[in-house]
Amino acid sequence: MRLLKSISRLFKTNTIFIFLAKNTAYCLLRVLFATYRLRVTYAPGVKQPLTKQEGVFYFWHQHIIPGMFFFHALKSQGSCIVSPSNDGKFAGFICNKLGFNVLYGSSFKQPLTLIRQALTALQGMRRLCMVGDGSRGPALKLQPGLSYFAEKMSIPLVFIECKQQRSITLKKSWDQFKIPLPFSIIQITVHTPHYVHPSSSS
Repeated sequence: MRLLKSISRLFKTNTIFIFLAKNTAYCLLRVLFATYRLRVTYAPGVKQPLTKQEGVFYFWHQHIIPGMFFFHALKSQGSCIVSPSNDGKFAGFICNKLGFNVLYGSSFKQPLTLIRQALTALQGMRRLCMVGDGSRGPALKLQPGLSYFAEKMSIPLVFIECKQQRSITLKKSWDQFKIPLPFSIIQITVHTPHYVHPSSSS
């Protein structure tokens, strides 16, 4: 047991291993992306192409892979917020390689810094991609920060609903994380943009 812990600690601190692990994960993800087929349904009120639609776009944590695939396939990446933890930095590396403008921050650590970064990014791109239920959950429950950003910048919330034809579900994860299997159809529904009014965000 001590040996396993020592090996695990070495992997987490060895820069060469971390570099290889990040690039391997990115390459595997790109291989998966190459096999997926995308089908998109746009609800009334959504501007097309999607790059013309401003807003705070969000999908649930369990659907990170199809959500990222959707934005990457349509070349409509915006800024995204990623946790500054080690796992978050791992994910941030992949997001950056996929063309997202990565902002590192957390509502649990240095929230004011995160807010300033996000508002500054929104002043430029007017597009922010976020995980709706955050990195800790509760699952499928919208975190209040998204409504705050939307209201503050007078831009809508836009829900990206993700479904996949076949997937593996990590049942021990807090969000029932799903990994679409190769050659799956990724079905995306871009819901009608919803503007947040002060009374509804409190």
